Amino acid sequence: MKKCILLSGMVMFLFSCNQKSKNETLVQEQEKELFSQTEVGARKPVKKLIFKNTDQIEVGEELDRELLSKVASNLNIRYAAIKIDETTSINYNDKTAFFVLTIAEHNKKISKAADEEQLGDYFQRKYLFVDRESGNIIAEEFDDNLGYYDNEAIRFSKSHILKDLVQLNENTSGIAFYTEVSASSRIVLYSEQKFTILALADNEIKKYLYEYPIRLTNGDSNGNGTFQLETLETGMSLSDQKTNGFFDLIVTKNFSYEEAVEEDLENGVEGNTALQTKKESQKLRFNGREYAFNRDDRHRFLE
Repeated sequence: MKKCILLSGMVMFLFSCNQKSKNETLVQEQEKELFSQTEVGARKPVKKLIFKNTDQIEVGEELDRELLSKVASNLNIRYAAIKIDETTSINYNDKTAFFVLTIAEHNKKISKAADEEQLGDYFQRKYLFVDRESGNIIAEEFDDNLGYYDNEAIRFSKSHILKDLVQLNENTSGIAFYTEVSASSRIVLYSEQKFTILALADNEIKKYLYEYPIRLTNGDSNGNGTFQLETLETGMSLSDQKTNGFFDLIVTKNFSYEEAVEEDLENGVEGNTALQTKKESQKLRFNGREYAFNRDDRHRFLE
């Protein structure tokens, strides 16, 4: 009888350990899939890793200024109206190039109340596919979400284009880029990197993934050494699996929360810091039109 009880207890113990082990290794398995570099298919190798984390994103910094001059002429805009330090380009294929253009609209101004300063010039963000030889426009589209006024409290960075194309399936190469949005404040600690993948399809711009948050910070500070800050860092890769003919996207999420108290000897306050972390993962599937996702703005630590 004692042997039966012991055997039964051992079986239950091993079963519970196995379940716990499965849960603990789920994120590890997805991370392993994330960091796998290539998948060799029947036609050509597919690079699976898009980026390991946002600090290791490989971007192309080149800008074809000679071609840009032709593009400006074809758009009937002055070259001087283009904000060069916020304009980027990449060769899409042997015949086509892609630009993210930032254009100043000097006449589009909005004034606040009389005692407040003007918002200043308006800067438009425009996507362009062009012929690499002539600069003729193949497809173009403004992105109103990335337009901004010069004196706004919210700032927009240039759009950083990833050096390598993203092979969404055997026939679709996507251009990936991210743009950082941040608050120009020492008190409100907010910034976000928005990630987009698009391509040229039937001479039209097709957005496959639009403004997915790959990095997000939220918090507040006293302007000195006391602050609380929650940060989301992600990594992204192509899965082995497909949905509707496109590789699924694997996203690993690393949340961290840092709280710091500034030392104040006068009032007997000791300085200290505390750090908490949490890992999650997500799979994005192509629904026939795009990689759809529900934006998750929940804080994991901040209240």
